[in-house]
Amino acid sequence: MSRDPDIEQVEARIMHRRHEMNRVTHETGHRAMKVLASPGALVGAAVVGFLAGGGIARRPHPSAARSGRRRSDPAGARAAKTGVAGALMTGAMWLVRARFGSGAGLAKYVVSRLPTRRPEATSSRHTTRR
Repeated sequence: MSRDPDIEQVEARIMHRRHEMNRVTHETGHRAMKVLASPGALVGAAVVGFLAGGGIARRPHPSAARSGRRRSDPAGARAAKTGVAGALMTGAMWLVRARFGSGAGLAKYVVSRLPTRRPEATSSRHTTRR
C-alpha cells in the first residue's frame, strides 16, 4: 500500500522547514556569541559596570567626614590597585570562557600553538660516576 503523493509532499515540506529552523537557530546562536564576545561589547559592559558601581555617583564634599583614613594612606592606593586588577581579571576570564570554554581550553590552545620539538636522540650508554 503506497502513500498519497500529496501527503508525501506535505511531510517533505515539514521536514525541510524543521531542518531549516534548526540551522537558523544554530547560526543565530553563534552570531550572538560572537557579538557578545566582541571587544566593543566587553568595553561597553565594563563602562556600564563602572558607571553603575559608582562612577556617576556624586562625590562627597571634601570637608565631609571620612572613615578615619588619611588621603595619603598607602593601603588605600594598594586597595584601589587590587580592585582594578580584580575587575580586569574578571573581564579577561569572561573573554577566555567565551572564546575557549574554560581556562583548560585556553591552555590546550596555547599548547597547540607552541612549536613541536622532536625528542633528542639518547645514547645507548649511560655513564655514571661513583
